[in-house]
Amino acid sequence: MKKMRVLSVAVMAALYVTGAQAARVSMDVQSAWPLTLPASGQNAAHFAERINAKGEGSLKVKLYSAGKLVPPLQIFDAVQQGSLDAGYTSPLYVAGRFPAVQLFGGVPFGPDAMDYLGWLYNGGGLDIWREIYARQGVVPVPCGLMDSEAGGWYTFEINTAEDLKGKKIRFAGLAGEVMKKAGASVVLLSGGDIYPNLERGVIDGTEFSMPAIDAAMGFEKVAKYYYLPGWHQPAAINELIINKRKWDAMDEAQRGLIEDTCRETHIWSITSTSIPNAEAIAKFKAAGTEVRAFPEEVMQVFRQATEEVMAEQAAADADFKRVWDSLQSYREKVSLWSTHKSD
Repeated sequence: MKKMRVLSVAVMAALYVTGAQAARVSMDVQSAWPLTLPASGQNAAHFAERINAKGEGSLKVKLYSAGKLVPPLQIFDAVQQGSLDAGYTSPLYVAGRFPAVQLFGGVPFGPDAMDYLGWLYNGGGLDIWREIYARQGVVPVPCGLMDSEAGGWYTFEINTAEDLKGKKIRFAGLAGEVMKKAGASVVLLSGGDIYPNLERGVIDGTEFSMPAIDAAMGFEKVAKYYYLPGWHQPAAINELIINKRKWDAMDEAQRGLIEDTCRETHIWSITSTSIPNAEAIAKFKAAGTEVRAFPEEVMQVFRQATEEVMAEQAAADADFKRVWDSLQSYREKVSLWSTHKSD
């Protein structure tokens, strides 16, 4: 009897250990950007570092830089299929397949950084985002709040909307549609192809990102005019996308750790780029770059074109309309406060 009791205790202990081992989760994550790139790439590195420091062996992340496992634009497919556990990327990269999700990645004349988060977490935005991705077997976690982008680099001055007519400009997503309506010829190029095409005169201008990231690209060497701020993306959100089967296999504590670490990454992201952005602008000026603001006449053209693009997209796609209506409703609700915060 005593021997059986000892055996039972031993069996229970073995089962406990086995269960504890089964609860441990390892997650392979690939970034869409080099891990050394300010903001986007460094956000992914920060997230992985914090998870591994706080996970206490229950959750471990193995992070890969851009292109190590799959091409950056194929991250969504790899996560969907389960050949990659998770990816750190942007919803803008799948806008061609799911037009509505680009509203989670950055909106022309959209909300500022804090209102963006307010809509996602308190205005129902994240719920809709997850419903759209759930149909694809993917779970999105907002994971890196990005400050305003710059308005772009140009080899010519922009004094009126007429100056844009016929110019070849690298833009993407909703902002690209706006630029088309403004008269520009929009060219789609990956990040690595922008510099050589600007240098050779194949394109006349480009938007890319915030000053700190633009500085890493060296655009000041091949374009004279730099326009601030970026009307096309006052704020942006990067995403951690996780295969739904992987997500469902985690326990509540592990999922909570991912959510909380991504929220902390928002804070780290937007505060870590303020000084580098300012230093980048100083670097551009020292190199002879002319830093300009878009004339109000041009901004009005962009605003009108944005209204037209949003109406067209909403009419063409039910999910886009649902997300756009949700965002507009939230902004209207908070407008009495948002418009007076700087008073």
